[in-house]
Amino acid sequence: MIKNIYMGNVPGADKLGYLLNPGQRIFEYEIIRQLGEGGFATVYEALDRMLDRKVAIKLLRVDKAGGDKTIKRFIQEARIAALLEHPNIATVHGLRIADQRIYMIMEYLSGGSLRGLLKQKGKLSLDHAVRLTTGICEGLAKLHERGIIHRDVKADNILLTADGRPKVTDFGIAHVPKSAGGLDLTRVGFQPSSLVFSSPEQLRGEKLDARSDVYQVGALLYFMLTGHHYIDIDVLESQASTQVAQNLRLELKVFMLLEKAICKDMPQGLQGLWRDAGALAGVVEQAMAKDKEARFTDTLEMATALNALNISSIPTYASTEKLDLLDSREYNKRGLAHAGMRNYEQAIYNYTKAIQIDRHYAEAYNNRSAAHLLMDNYAQAVLDCNWAIELAPHFAAAYVNRGIANTGLRLYEEALQDYDRVIELNPKNIYAYYNRANTYVWMGKHEDAVEDYSQAIGLNPQFLAAYVNRGVVHDLLGDYQYAITDYNRAIELNPVYVHAFFNRARAYANFGNYEQAIMDYSRVIDMNPEHPYAYENRANCYLAIGDRQKAAEDQTRMTSRIPTIHPKQLNLARSMLMPATPVDFVTRD
Repeated sequence: MIKNIYMGNVPGADKLGYLLNPGQRIFEYEIIRQLGEGGFATVYEALDRMLDRKVAIKLLRVDKAGGDKTIKRFIQEARIAALLEHPNIATVHGLRIADQRIYMIMEYLSGGSLRGLLKQKGKLSLDHAVRLTTGICEGLAKLHERGIIHRDVKADNILLTADGRPKVTDFGIAHVPKSAGGLDLTRVGFQPSSLVFSSPEQLRGEKLDARSDVYQVGALLYFMLTGHHYIDIDVLESQASTQVAQNLRLELKVFMLLEKAICKDMPQGLQGLWRDAGALAGVVEQAMAKDKEARFTDTLEMATALNALNISSIPTYASTEKLDLLDSREYNKRGLAHAGMRNYEQAIYNYTKAIQIDRHYAEAYNNRSAAHLLMDNYAQAVLDCNWAIELAPHFAAAYVNRGIANTGLRLYEEALQDYDRVIELNPKNIYAYYNRANTYVWMGKHEDAVEDYSQAIGLNPQFLAAYVNRGVVHDLLGDYQYAITDYNRAIELNPVYVHAFFNRARAYANFGNYEQAIMDYSRVIDMNPEHPYAYENRANCYLAIGDRQKAAEDQTRMTSRIPTIHPKQLNLARSMLMPATPVDFVTRD
């Protein structure tokens, strides 16, 4: 199809009149104004008169395209964006071809470019930079899933929505494998890019992978935090002009210095960044490692590192953004403190205040979902998790908490999908295995549950709740000796763990060892005199050994029952919330 559109030079291209004027109509669009112009294309703001919405129209300047490859790249760019629907990738509505012109119809992003934002502010607050970088990483991760490498990640190619969400755009020089619709435009040894934004391997003409984009994102994060690119071309030109090797042309000397800055020297400002940004500087340093083996493996891993940052580890004095963003972080901290004291209503109030100040605060949504879970408000927890995931699609903690909430709502398949997603993001996530096992128990899939509890224990041999729950499942399967072994291990880890004693008592009763069962039920009552089933179960054991008097005494002490997974029989340890930042409340018994 491409060959039938444009092959070779276009006769009379200089007479086509490529500029579009305000008020001019093409197809169903009316031109409003020119937004920008690059080497081969001009971008316009336009009104879609059919759908009554604004769009951006990117018009390829065929007269400047310089051959078929540029035209192919333009079409390939549109195909990539159309293929990859993602909140952090600019949407392409379609391609139009008429009168030897190619028009790319795109969503209109009124927030302008990240370059414009940096020009306006100089540098961004730590929170703002992290939020933008995480979104950029999420968008690029979608490309990397298909084997696509952007190769030109820079502030000009990040556009912003009206509410400030970043969207990756301009895939004109992306490497696209044939499996993802690529048009075979990449050759090893030639890596097109904006030179000063190149990764070391791009400059050397090596084969690229996702770690090249990671480097460019790291350089962009450095730019956001400091207000300037890590390479100052003016300084390089000044240094080159003073070098003694007069036989070299100035351009070549500048390039040699540029190559050294990209391939060998770490940014001089990193030391100051450690002082101002704390652990966030470590993310920049790892992303910009000259040896790609030392970088994050892809932008997904980088986003995970950003999401894991504890806001309290970032110096508050470094912020230059509005104080209200700092206030939102303070409300979030207060929420965590109240949740740690089991004051969940007050915690929810504080998380809500944080969200009202910063609607993009994914961590606050997730923490509020955790508080709702601890109050068994499952439907509300799902809503909060949905918001957190929309803002940060790779937020593992939000998927875990939504899985717990879906299990509480008896939406087991949806819960399994959430846990599977977490394991896909991180195959060593113990929260996902443990909670998926709990869901399997509710579904009656006991063998699957045992496997997941074993996975969790393998990853953390001190995981006492996993021992208890694996014992519960062994008990359900009639494997009482295996169950007792697991309960014993949990008691070794925590000699006052009620779940372990209660369930071991049940296993001993199944064995006919009623005396040992009575001892364990008595220990449960000592630790929790209000336990709903310990008295009744101990009474049954007294009856089994013929002690009717003590059985009658226990029957008179029976407390009002609350629903559990298996009334009277087994007591499953509760689901474990996955904290977004280190907090004290990770289990609820």
